[in-house]
Amino acid sequence: MRRAVLAWSLVGLVVLAVAAVAAVGWVLSSRVIVPSPYGLMPEFELTAVAELGGGRYAVGIPAPELPGHAAGDDAGHTAADGAARPAQHANPRLQGTYAVMWEGGYAALGETLSDAGGVVTRAVELLGGTPPAAGAPARMDNFYYRHDPLTDLGLPFEDLTLQGPVGKLRAWYVPGEQRTAVLLLHGRRRGELIETLRFTQALHEAGLPVLALAYRNHDASDPSPDGLYHYGASEWQDALVGALELARRGHDRVVLYGLSMGGAVALEALERWPQAAPEVVGLVLDSPLVSVSAVVELGAEKAGMPLPATLTRLALLTARLRTGVDFGGLEQAAYAPAIGVPVLLIAGEDDSTVPIAAVDAFAAAVRSPLTYLRLPGVEHVEAWNHDPARYALWLREFLAGLQVRAAVD
Repeated sequence: MRRAVLAWSLVGLVVLAVAAVAAVGWVLSSRVIVPSPYGLMPEFELTAVAELGGGRYAVGIPAPELPGHAAGDDAGHTAADGAARPAQHANPRLQGTYAVMWEGGYAALGETLSDAGGVVTRAVELLGGTPPAAGAPARMDNFYYRHDPLTDLGLPFEDLTLQGPVGKLRAWYVPGEQRTAVLLLHGRRRGELIETLRFTQALHEAGLPVLALAYRNHDASDPSPDGLYHYGASEWQDALVGALELARRGHDRVVLYGLSMGGAVALEALERWPQAAPEVVGLVLDSPLVSVSAVVELGAEKAGMPLPATLTRLALLTARLRTGVDFGGLEQAAYAPAIGVPVLLIAGEDDSTVPIAAVDAFAAAVRSPLTYLRLPGVEHVEAWNHDPARYALWLREFLAGLQVRAAVD
């Protein structure tokens, strides 16, 4: 009798253990593949607000304990040394072209007015919505533009709805002088077409038409059948829809341009490029998601989870069961030697989303002409924010070296 009870007890423990592992795998995989609304996600409260006139305000922002742009996720975290780190954009001493957002309004971050008593006071210029108020939950943000090419940049554009393999795809087409066009792909989760606005101006000034495409599960584009991220394993089909739209418009050459997950989508599309699409003459990758496993493991480490490598394997195994995608097959360093066009690769050494080591490995595997800008002190897709003029110069120099054809006949 005791043996039977013991046996059934062991069976129960095994079942509970398996169920616990499955539950953990489900939760972790959901963080990787399930789209979730971004919302404001405030990082601090404005401590004080004073009107300066002309749509400008002085706003007080709590200062992090440590100077510099500390790496972290959207909720902040505690480092291994136990020191508190601010959330990714919550450093009020950060210089560059950034926005401050609060519920119902946003502003351009301006000069520092004071830095004392744990509060940095910055001038801001209201760009839209209601003025800031003391005590308002807010965040700093690298999405500096938040409307469309005409409203933010003064560039006429077409707001398109294309038919993709799983439904409608939203895209913006900004005309240009050249027959060579740019297919611009946004990043994950927050991936809306407004992310591409920071890069559209410099491309337009270089004379290149731009098609910014929102792939499935993003912006106003339709979701995938399973409603889950595939990190390029299926989204590449949507990128090709954009490429064929450019061909229909008479463009016979294209520069692929991917931001974060958009970089993975661009690479997966390039691997399957059809003859009917414009010839790819260049590839621009800004903070590209070149390794899903490295991104997930870094996320587990930032969250303070034990055994991050083991949890990463569990999360990706569960994600594969849910999506049918072999995420191990999306290690872009394996494909890098086959890239046959010049590459401009931009990455920040302080990237807290895509580990710089993963980007280094990808860069080392590229065999085509490569310009690798490995930038100290720069976070995920923030090279433009640090210095828009310098970023535009990098683009112009890279594009000038490509076989860009003159105006459409």
